[in-house]
This record gives sequence, C-alpha cells and structure tokens, in this order.
Amino acid sequence: MNVTAQNHDEVSALLTVTVDRADYKDKVEKQLHHYAKNAQVPGFRKGKVPMGMVKRQYEAPVSFEEINKVVSEALNQYVTDNKLKLVGQPVPVPVDEFDFKAEQISVSFEVGYEPNFNIDLTSYEAPHYKVEASEKEINQSIENMQKRFASRESQDKIGKDSFVTLSVSQVVEEDAEGEHNHQPKTAVVSAETKEAFELVKKLKKDESVKVTKAQLSEDKELAKQLGYTENQVEELHHEELELKVLDIYSLTNHELNQELFDKVYGEGTIKSEEELREKVKSELDEYFQQNADVHFVNKVLEQINEKQEVTLPEAFLVKWLMFSNENIRSEEQAKEILENEKTQVKAQIIEGKLISENDIQIDYADVLAQSEQMVRNQLAMYGIHHLPDEEIQKYSVEMLKDQEQVRQISSEVAMAKIKDLILEKSKKVEKSISHDEFQEELKK
Repeated sequence: MNVTAQNHDEVSALLTVTVDRADYKDKVEKQLHHYAKNAQVPGFRKGKVPMGMVKRQYEAPVSFEEINKVVSEALNQYVTDNKLKLVGQPVPVPVDEFDFKAEQISVSFEVGYEPNFNIDLTSYEAPHYKVEASEKEINQSIENMQKRFASRESQDKIGKDSFVTLSVSQVVEEDAEGEHNHQPKTAVVSAETKEAFELVKKLKKDESVKVTKAQLSEDKELAKQLGYTENQVEELHHEELELKVLDIYSLTNHELNQELFDKVYGEGTIKSEEELREKVKSELDEYFQQNADVHFVNKVLEQINEKQEVTLPEAFLVKWLMFSNENIRSEEQAKEILENEKTQVKAQIIEGKLISENDIQIDYADVLAQSEQMVRNQLAMYGIHHLPDEEIQKYSVEMLKDQEQVRQISSEVAMAKIKDLILEKSKKVEKSISHDEFQEELKK
C-alpha cells in the first residue's frame, strides 16, 4: 500500500491511498470462511453452505469493510509519520465505480493543514492586576457563611423579613380533555425577589393566588423567580398557575462563634474571628488573583489573535462542513457558516500551536487533578470544605467514566497549561487595583 500527497497550497492537499488486493485478500477469505461455518441457510446443514453462495451474499460487503480498515490505517499512519496537523477531518473524494476485485484500488481524501507559523510570547504584554480583598469583601464573605448556616424560625404571617415557600402548579381547566398530571414546582421567595413577593405578601399559610401564562410571558423576571425559563413558559399546557403558600419562616444568621468556624472549615481549623478573617482574606486574594491571571492571559490571547497571520484552508473547510453536517445543503451556506466561525477556528489553531510548540503534554493525572478541583469547587458552593481526599477522588473517578466529561476536562487542562505558559513568558505590566475597579475593567 502507498500514500501520495498532491498539495493544492500550503494548507491543503489531496492524499491518495493506493492498496493492493493482497493487502486485504487474506482477511476477506478468513471472514468468508467464518460466515460459511456459522451461516444458517434453509436447506443446508450448519457449516455446509457452499462457498459460492456465501461469496455471492457476503464477499462485497466484507471486502468493502476490510478495504476501509486498510485505507484508514494507511491514512492515519501517513498523518502520524509526517507529523501533519490536520484541521477538521479528511473528506473522502466520491468514487463513481468501486471494483473490490481489482488488483489495485486508489481512494483519495481532501485534507486541510494547520498553517506553519511561530508565536513569540515574549513579544506580547498586558496589564497584570494585583487585586486584594477589602474589608467590605471580607465582611460580605463572612456574612454569607452566617447566612448559609442560619437558623430557621416559623412565622404565622408574611413580613418584610420572611421567606415564603410556594407550590407553583398549573390550573387545569374544567373542560380540558384527557389526563393532566403536571408536577408542581417549589419556589422560595422573599423581599429580594420583589415581583413574586408582591404577589403573595398578603397571604397566609395554605392560601393561594393565581397568575396567568400571559403575565409570565410579559414579566420574565417574575417567571424566573417562580422557577420558569422563557422556553418553559411557552411550553405550559394551561393558561393559569396557582401559587400556594406552603411555609413562612425567617432566617437568623448564625452567630460568629467556634461552632460556625467548625462547620465551615472543619473542627479546630479556625479558632478565632481574627484567624477567620485572615483565612477568608487569603482565600479571596487567591480567587481574585486567579481571575486577574485569567484576565491577563485573555488579553494576551486577544492580541495574538489580532496580530498573528494565520492562513486557513478555507476551500477545504467548506468541503468539510458540507461533508460533516447533513443540514448544510449548499456551498453558499457552508461559506456563510465558515465566515461566522473563522475567528473561533483561528483561535483553536493558535491554541493548538501553543501546545505543540511548547511540548505541552496532558496525561490522566492532570485530568484527574482537574476533576478533583471541580468536585471541591462544587462542594464549596454548598459550604463543604473538608471532605477527605479519598472521597473527593471517588467522586472524580466516577465523573471521568463519562467520555464527554473527559473531553471537556482535558480541554480545561490544556487551557490551564496554556495559561501557565503565557503567565511565564509574556510581559506583565503590574498594577494594583481594588476589586470594584477590577470588576469595571472586566466589563470593558
């Protein structure tokens, strides 16, 4: 077997794989003998079906399957041996006639290459902010801890400090046909969710009020407070919803004491309010700095995308889009889609170039560590900070059984390594800034 390349330009080519019948003939024969031994054909005992009959029925599909395997292996080996960086996937050139009995068969593929260019990270610079937590942010974070472990007290009526648990259910019209079994939603509203709170603030426990589908369509904020997205509102089967008060209660923030420290960070880790404030400040500073680092990296990547000349294999990408997406029915449609996605394709090529040029490797340990951090972050959202490492790893391993999760986390690991690379090599213009000022900077 042999693979030849005919370059269209520096970023696209036609690869032709030529295979001899000898490359796959023995495999076809072996597969046909297997069918002959196991085929169940009326009028013949098992294993006694004539080979001629087996060939008439199976030789063509078996040959096509084996040819496809040989061609794919040859193409992949050529790409590997020549260290080709493909954009998209090879697009097979249609064949009018395909004679699987021919002594030699050639199959061609259109391919697109990543362009050849270099990125000098040391030539790029951007502001690198140092963001320290202020007393305001520290106080807010501690108050959030107190709210998370607040004590709950039942109330007889709704007041300005009340939290109200509602059952939100669709009202089935009397003349509605068929069975209607719509599960109610549960929503908790308070003075902070102003629109919903206004509707129920005069109600007592077990009393209810109705809203219409039209109201939710017009007032998206109200719909959101009651647990409905815009699409869910459109999909409601009935024109009215009933909001019934299930519970009324107030929340009293947890006292700032040793019990709270232990609940948040584990027993004995924090022993005073002063230690708590130091711990919170260090966590906020670390979090703010991570965001500042990401901002710096994004600014550098923006500059690279703006300044770096990257020649895309546009003609190939149009063919690839048409081949890979059955919903694209014309060349014009493919060109329009490519035009809209050029920036994203260029960014992906640049990221790939940074990975290959700097020999960035991603292994299972990296992916596992990233998934463990994701688990810790998710648990922290619920106030859980001290789960044992073995429990964290158990959750992480379970997460990595999902191949889509592996793909997503691997992408995050790659971006994290690119981030470290840019932080190391690009020039930083150091600036101190408050968190409020940094938030304004992010909006620019």
